[in-house]
Amino acid sequence: MRDFSPAARRAGAVSAVVTAALACTAFAGSAAPSPRPPTWCKPGGTLAARTMPQKVRIADCDLRGRTVRGTNGLAATVPSDGTSLVAHALRTDGAAELRIQVNSRAGEITIGTVGSRVPQGRPRAFRAPQNACQDGAHSPEPSRWPRGTAVQWHYYAGTAGLPRDPISKGIANMVGGNTDCTGGGRFTPLPAVSENYAGASNQAPDLTTAAACGTRDRVNTFGWLSMPAADAPVLAATCTWFNGPTTVEADVALQTQGKRWWTGGACPAGTYSAEAVATHESGHVLGLAHVEGSEHANLTMAPSLRSCDDGPATLGKGDHDGLIALYGGR
Repeated sequence: MRDFSPAARRAGAVSAVVTAALACTAFAGSAAPSPRPPTWCKPGGTLAARTMPQKVRIADCDLRGRTVRGTNGLAATVPSDGTSLVAHALRTDGAAELRIQVNSRAGEITIGTVGSRVPQGRPRAFRAPQNACQDGAHSPEPSRWPRGTAVQWHYYAGTAGLPRDPISKGIANMVGGNTDCTGGGRFTPLPAVSENYAGASNQAPDLTTAAACGTRDRVNTFGWLSMPAADAPVLAATCTWFNGPTTVEADVALQTQGKRWWTGGACPAGTYSAEAVATHESGHVLGLAHVEGSEHANLTMAPSLRSCDDGPATLGKGDHDGLIALYGGR
């Protein structure tokens, strides 16, 4: 073993300390830079769901408070209050859905979007519509109101001078099992959910002029709204906010910009049944999603509506079965 003098050992110890200090200084000064956000996470403006992954880490791109656009132009503001939402748009040429589920605990936001268009002619996969009274198809949303809830809603008249009656009948048709499949005009049992009109409101539903879901105000508001920035085929839009499996707010807006509505009497050509549309949108309010497929076209929750078609104002078997699956019978 080689022996060193005490002086050499002292010099070596000092050198080691200095080297270690310099190394620490160099490490501290070269800390890893913060990761850059994904290229699709651009600051400001609307983000497109098609450009982003289905699950987004909040640490990578905090979508809360940002607007996300999905299929068929349907858009929504990502909630910042911990809730999640489902947006629906009913169009003259089909429909669209946008689901935004916020999981703050996991630090993730999940985006899902689907849309449909009414095909021209007779598509290859066409299947003749079933009798609505025998078609039991239904599809649930991610949430529902607590069993036994009387959904309190306010009416917004807008500026078009259209009546409240079709809106009131729409939600009543859903909770009251209105149908022409039975001699009594009602399905039984009725679902264990009801509605209560809470009066007029001077606050519009929480939708933008583009028919996008905005920031919720904790009040359920249904009514008429001019949405000039929406796609031309949009008839109505519904926004539903939820915590876990429980719905906490729902807003419905029927488009008055450029749309003609049938609200009573003989149906003028080129108009749409306000009661039928309100009944369909009320299905979304209560937790029913669209039922896809040409074979289910006679159900209220089918994603299309023809001019002067008031059929969706009366429920089919699947519409009623869906509500019973969600709430049970009274």
